[in-house]
Amino acid sequence: MSADDLTALEQLPDHARLEAEMAAVAPYFDPEYYVASLPDLPAPVTEPLEHFCTTGWRLLFAPNPDFDVWWYWANHLEPAEETVNPLVHYALVGRELGLSTKPPTTVASDPGAELPRDRPVRRACLFAGFDADGIVDEATMILVRELARFSDVYCLFDSYLPERELAKLREVARDAWSVRHGAYDFGSYSMLARDLVGWDTLADYDEVLFVNDSSYLVRPLDEVFAQMEAERCDWWGMQATKGLSATKHRPSNQFTEPIPLDTLRDEMLAQFEGDAIYDFHVASYFLAFRRPVLDDPVFRRLVDGVVAQRGKRQIIQKYEIGLTRILIGRGHRFTTFVPALYPFHPVYSPWAFHLIEQGFPFLKRFLLYQNHYDVPGLARWKETVLELTPGAPVDVIEENLLRTSPADRLARSFAIERGDDGEVVVPTPMTPREFKKADIAAPRRPDRWVFVVDPATGMLPDNSRAIFDLVRDDPGITKIVLSRSVRLEPAGRNVVCLPERSPAGREAMLGAGVIFVKEQPFRTLGLGSLAERHVVVAVREGLSMVATSRMMTPSPRPDISRPDDTGPLQMLHEIPRPKVTGVLAASAIDRGVALAAHWPARFADAWLTGIPSHDHLVAELPSPEVAAQEQGVRDLLGGRRLVLLATSHRSSLGSAKPYPYSRREIDALVAWARANDAVWGVRDPRGDLERAYLRRFGEAALDLSAIRFPSTQAVLRATDVLVTDHDGIGLDFMVTGRPVVSFAHDLDEVADSLLFDLEHLFPGPVCRDFDSLVEALAPTLDATEPSRRYLRTRDLLIDRIDGQNTARAVERVRLELEGGAA
Repeated sequence: MSADDLTALEQLPDHARLEAEMAAVAPYFDPEYYVASLPDLPAPVTEPLEHFCTTGWRLLFAPNPDFDVWWYWANHLEPAEETVNPLVHYALVGRELGLSTKPPTTVASDPGAELPRDRPVRRACLFAGFDADGIVDEATMILVRELARFSDVYCLFDSYLPERELAKLREVARDAWSVRHGAYDFGSYSMLARDLVGWDTLADYDEVLFVNDSSYLVRPLDEVFAQMEAERCDWWGMQATKGLSATKHRPSNQFTEPIPLDTLRDEMLAQFEGDAIYDFHVASYFLAFRRPVLDDPVFRRLVDGVVAQRGKRQIIQKYEIGLTRILIGRGHRFTTFVPALYPFHPVYSPWAFHLIEQGFPFLKRFLLYQNHYDVPGLARWKETVLELTPGAPVDVIEENLLRTSPADRLARSFAIERGDDGEVVVPTPMTPREFKKADIAAPRRPDRWVFVVDPATGMLPDNSRAIFDLVRDDPGITKIVLSRSVRLEPAGRNVVCLPERSPAGREAMLGAGVIFVKEQPFRTLGLGSLAERHVVVAVREGLSMVATSRMMTPSPRPDISRPDDTGPLQMLHEIPRPKVTGVLAASAIDRGVALAAHWPARFADAWLTGIPSHDHLVAELPSPEVAAQEQGVRDLLGGRRLVLLATSHRSSLGSAKPYPYSRREIDALVAWARANDAVWGVRDPRGDLERAYLRRFGEAALDLSAIRFPSTQAVLRATDVLVTDHDGIGLDFMVTGRPVVSFAHDLDEVADSLLFDLEHLFPGPVCRDFDSLVEALAPTLDATEPSRRYLRTRDLLIDRIDGQNTARAVERVRLELEGGAA
């Protein structure tokens, strides 16, 4: 076998190539070992060899005890490429060349590098950050400032940061960037080393740190650097870890007391090589590398080759555990600030506070809010930390924790306590089966109305919010808001806010009269058959341009038996019961859309009440929250007119990409707006971490994102012209009578995802390129009356614009509760 054989194999059709690869690796594949060493998978593996050749090697599953996929891949192939199965390469090329297939059985290491004693240590820090809100708050700045005392800091955030936030970092760091790459912390380390800072620049440093923002700093780093500068090593970290969630029950991970570092290095590292899934690593949130590692070509190739992975497990196995194993296997001596290997994940267990007491400087954010090992008593973390390290910035930490942590997870974490019997008590909500049984037995409560947040955004859907605002002070209704990731504090009379996935949240639904959900209840709550015992209202998001998956893939019709001469047609399958009691709709056409999206809803289940959120767009006096946010937008406008660019979730539109505005095009749009006493605003979808359009406009546009202004209606009320990339927001905006333009630059790519034909059923111009956009925009700010096309589309899709949609929806709900709906 040779490289020519490998080339020939790569040119075969897919099926033939798979057969050839399986034949090539069969002599080196141990099916029993492979199956026995697999982690838990969704389905059993019945064809081990085929599974390995199609899936397993990409997931780094071992084909035999003597072949480590990632070791071979990183040492002899390109870590960034998934074009060649490493075992196939070994069978055809590597075996003849004598390439190593796993780290040495006997772990050897050099004596370790010494830092210079005759001058200050030159140290660089590659800092990886992430913030979904685009904010660099004080908790992060405390860590960056402390790192800057000992190193030149270079920051890269894997999320959008506005220029003002980057400027804060640059006051302390040597430089700072924000690039959405989606490859987690190692993606930032890679981009910094390879592209933004460069290996040539890093060659001037004695030591390079990889640090991320997942930890809160609770004490200065003087002791850390003083201790580690005196150590001989090629690389070091804060602490080591043995075990993964998939391997924590393995006998080698059952030790209960710390193992001294010397014992670990001298006696145990070689034993770890026998594990089917290697699970030892030096924790990657704080690593330091000296010249022997920095100059190692395999290390550089691995760092340069970091790419986005299919899931977090691959990130851990390749770049966290994988890096540790490769550096140890290549003889690079390591050490850690914590002088022992503590059981399992010590920074996520009760050991975390013991470590802080011993001088450890970090508290992990993930411990506080995720608490996946159910540590009791974390609700008192501030008091505990202050007892161990007086002066820790706990108030600043808490501010960041409350802003960035999913509210429901934090509530669960803080509810875990130790009972009187010493056992840990974890709040566990009822299972769907338990809930159904309890719900059937519960007394009916028509006065209890449940408003469930959108799982994707953590916010109440706009239509639910409009209904809530109408009844918020009704003394005869108890309003229960079931929250998720976003911390909500809804005001009103008889209002309760509870985490949806909590015991109290489940119990609050028992016997409730009404449940408002955005989509079908099972998708939102994971509970079925609710419409049999409750009035379940699907409020929807509004009018839509995008087809749902059910519309695009119709469910099969029930089979029908062939009629005979003696009897009527017989149905072989029962017609499914509707999942909702009612679906809100704006018109006869919209009723058809709503029914298709909520099959098997019946014709009468589509309520022609109108869309409640439209009321906020036309009301003279909207709710206090909408009014306050609208005023905030108008304050930013300063009397100028607003041209709003509102964008879609691109993932819902096939392979569509944001339009790549050039600098010339941006300047032209900005100049046009200024000439017309207007300003551009950009409203990217909630959860959009790329913020592509706001990045391109920069300071020339207002940031009107959902992070700053949660209410879409508030922003639209202040909008004079709407430009959208064919999102349904353009149809909702019709109720205002103001101009709307579709910039459908990628219409050919997403046409199959659209429910309506834009060219014939959009109220304004449909632009396919930038020149047509400019032409369409020219008359919009001076338009006095809607066009005939605008009015025709509005009349087709919206029956009423009278501000009474919400009242009609509430009245229909009351009729359903009374059992008197027509």
